[in-house]
Amino acid sequence: GVWMFLDKSEPGFYAFEPYDKRTWLLTGIPLEKGEAADFGDYRLDSADDLNRLMEEAAIGADGATARKTILYKVWRTKLGGEWFLTWEPKAVFDQDIFKPEVWWVFRIDWQDADTLDLYMVSGDSDLFEDVEENRREIERVIKKNARNPELYDDEPLRLLRVRPEHLGFFEDLAGEVLEYQDFGFK
Repeated sequence: GVWMFLDKSEPGFYAFEPYDKRTWLLTGIPLEKGEAADFGDYRLDSADDLNRLMEEAAIGADGATARKTILYKVWRTKLGGEWFLTWEPKAVFDQDIFKPEVWWVFRIDWQDADTLDLYMVSGDSDLFEDVEENRREIERVIKKNARNPELYDDEPLRLLRVRPEHLGFFEDLAGEVLEYQDFGFK
């Protein structure tokens, strides 16, 4: 589905498109203010205000716009009794071996059917000290410490499901990205 991310400086949307039983293609679209837009009446870290913006704001130069996307392959894994999502950025990789330079791993914490908190595993955690940097060893630490708060960054990434009546806003915003891009096709 489509989820919104609330943030004062960089709110946006994430569209999870199912690929198979445990994998999604994820498109992130940061919300931007059009050149002639005024978002002064909206707090972009408030679900109520972002929902109101989706109802009231135009799409384009005088309202909401988008000029870029972020693409990920996302998959779900159960470790230590907890569910995790791994986000692998696409088109960001070592040119020689075509392997991603980084992955983000989040513990999934459902608040309700429409609210999802993702707690990022902190690579700086002391729990990873002296751990060999390979998948098996990293997963071993995560599995052993899945419920240990020291494994995670402090603040979760909170995602809220976009209401059905606001999906048209998201579709129009996604269209803005395509209109803005010059892919060189004639």
